[in-house]
Amino acid sequence: MRAALSDLPQAEVDELLEDTEEHVRELAREHGEDQLELRLGPPEAYAAELRSAAGYPPPPQPDEPTRQIKQPRSDGVETLALIGLIVTTASALLFGASLRSYHTTPFFLLTGLVGLAVSLPMLTRGKEGVDAVAQLPTVRALTPYLTPDESTLTGKVLAYVYSLQPAWWLLRVLPVVALARGGAIGLVVLGVPAAIISIMVGHYSRTDRRLLWLVVPANALVASVGLYYVAGF
Repeated sequence: MRAALSDLPQAEVDELLEDTEEHVRELAREHGEDQLELRLGPPEAYAAELRSAAGYPPPPQPDEPTRQIKQPRSDGVETLALIGLIVTTASALLFGASLRSYHTTPFFLLTGLVGLAVSLPMLTRGKEGVDAVAQLPTVRALTPYLTPDESTLTGKVLAYVYSLQPAWWLLRVLPVVALARGGAIGLVVLGVPAAIISIMVGHYSRTDRRLLWLVVPANALVASVGLYYVAGF
């Protein structure tokens, strides 16, 4: 399937196969690899279905000139976006840790907003901008950990951790509710809407990667607030 999609940018191929790969592996475990083509069709045909569903043109024929797939722009904005994500995440982490010393809290809030502002030019480009960030060498080096190979022990552990994401989407609202000290009423009034929003954002971030500029700092903030709350006892 990867070979059939090889004329597309690598980042887009990884995105297309992210969920499909696990589905194929599961079918192989349940029914055997020799049954995959019977159930899914030839790899080239299955890849063509994915390509069509994602809105990409069909692959060039051998006697046709190779189509030029539009590559993401590389003008430095994607690097600024990555820096902005790092700054915003670090600021969120330090913001939660500084709740006991209120004089530094506004500073970390300000740096977080600056990091988000630096990322905005890339975020306004939509999928093209996110693909450009995915092509950065630093991000590409993390790809094996973001899309783990379950044939290795490390890959199996990472895949299991990633499978717990829905539980994390629900649990990450608890430190915020606890910090609000609203008791049972606060858990219902604040916790339920926050849990719904958290689950929705987590779900849609799997398809719209721009939400990672919100999700990653939010996770860092929740983790630091959780540590702050535990340390308060």
